[in-house]
Parts: sequence; C-alpha cells; structure tokens
Amino acid sequence: MWIRIALPAYWIALLAATHYPRVPIPGELPNSDKAIHFVAFGSLAFLFWRFLAARTRHLTAASVWIAAAVLIPYAALDEYTQQFVGRYTDLADWAANLAGIVCVLTALEARRRWQRRRSLRPT
Repeated sequence: MWIRIALPAYWIALLAATHYPRVPIPGELPNSDKAIHFVAFGSLAFLFWRFLAARTRHLTAASVWIAAAVLIPYAALDEYTQQFVGRYTDLADWAANLAGIVCVLTALEARRRWQRRRSLRPT
C-alpha cells in the first residue's frame, strides 16, 4: 500500500530538512517558520494515522494515544538535536510541532468517532 512508502519517505525528508545547517534568508520574517512547523508535523501525524489504519482492521481510541506517544517525543527529540548541526533548539518551534500533531490527531479521532457512531445507528 502507498502509505508504507509515503510515511518513511516523508519522515526521512522531514528529518533531513530539520537537520541541515541553517541558511540565513535575507528579509526573513521572525517566527515565520512556525506555520511550516505546524504543517510539517501535522502532515507527519496524518501519515502516521493512515499507517496505523493500514496495519489494523479498525482504528480504536488507543490509536490516537499510540500516535501521540510516538510523535510528540519525536518532535521534542527532533527539535533538541538541531543544536548539534548548527541550528538552534527553540521551544516555540516545538510548540508549533506539538500543535500540528495535536490538531491533526484530534480531528482524525473526532472523525473516527463520528463515523463509528454513524455506522452503529439503526437505519
């Protein structure tokens, strides 16, 4: 299935993108990268969720906790290790990573619950 390739490929690309030495961009707005962090880690959360869905018949309430237990520490570790490659560790960047992960997982879990309730309703 496509997700078995997409998740590792995206995760490796994300790791590479967050660990290359920082290149200063003239005229860059301060804190403009927070939206990029939000989208990048939200995308990682979506792909991870789809990966879990592909591995099991039905996602459960535990799926969101499994995803969070893997992705949130990874986001912190990713941010922490950037200091070793000429970048800097920024708590605000980690907060943006966390926000992306939590927002996407919350939306996906809410959708899963809504679909489950809908399928259990008598017709």
